[in-house]
Amino acid sequence: MELSGPLISKATLPPPVRPGDRIGVAALSGPVDPDRLLAGLDALRSMGYEPVEAANLRSCCGIFAGSDAERLAAFHALAADESVAAIVFARGGSGLLRVLPDVDWRLLGRRPRAYVGYSDLTPFLLQVVARLGLVAFHGPMVAADFARGLTGRERASFESALAGALPTTLPVSCEGSAEAVEGPLVGGCLSMVASTLGTPYEPDLEDAILLLEEVGEPLYRFDRMLTQLRLSGNLARLKGVVAGHLEGEGGDPLRADSGDTLLRQLRDETRNEPWPLAWGLPAGHAAPNMTLPLGLLARLDSAAGRLTVGPGA
Repeated sequence: MELSGPLISKATLPPPVRPGDRIGVAALSGPVDPDRLLAGLDALRSMGYEPVEAANLRSCCGIFAGSDAERLAAFHALAADESVAAIVFARGGSGLLRVLPDVDWRLLGRRPRAYVGYSDLTPFLLQVVARLGLVAFHGPMVAADFARGLTGRERASFESALAGALPTTLPVSCEGSAEAVEGPLVGGCLSMVASTLGTPYEPDLEDAILLLEEVGEPLYRFDRMLTQLRLSGNLARLKGVVAGHLEGEGGDPLRADSGDTLLRQLRDETRNEPWPLAWGLPAGHAAPNMTLPLGLLARLDSAAGRLTVGPGA
């Protein structure tokens, strides 16, 4: 298996995951709150899955869930367990980029499986697509979304996506080109996508539909990251952009009709692009956080106001 080079043009779904299967719970980023972890593990069990904990889930080393070596070793131990059908991350935070160069992709390639997360895990998920040719899932995490309690829609989305019951269609608001566009769905947290630009882990955005979501960023930093994407030449390479949850500094949801907002800034930054911009996708750092397959073909239909991802999109 080739483990370097550009984005594999066709990602395939991992083997399906169903109730009764063993799901690994990993922590490659920030330290995990013990109470939220317990709540999330209980939620997984209530859905019929058997959680398998990484050895570092209760570790703390400054702003990380253990040292770089500890986080990697615990993750690799989960990946080496052939009985683990999927790995769902406990939380985001910070620290993934520190260990990304040392991930054992050959080990991960021996046992194709679903990987689920978002936020700080964005670069890892995109590398699963690029290096393994596997779909990865932008979706709920154990000590975050599962801990707060998934809505019925979120639970159904998670179960369906991991079982391979696709395509999925979600309503969005659109502007720009009215022509329907198609391309692989890639992206995630804007700050993490921007952090990979100019590195070996920069995603290939050629002809892609770019998912962007963000939380806790003041407007000037959000604008700086969008400008970085534009100056890197990546915006010009896209087929379209679809925005998930956008929440500014302080966590207040930002609406399209409010004053200086992240969404207004995104619309302004992309107003001259030839492709459509969509927003309102229920994905990211707020509820509902639907499970989306990264690497699969997506179709953004502006006229109908919908995004369809998966076979038959």
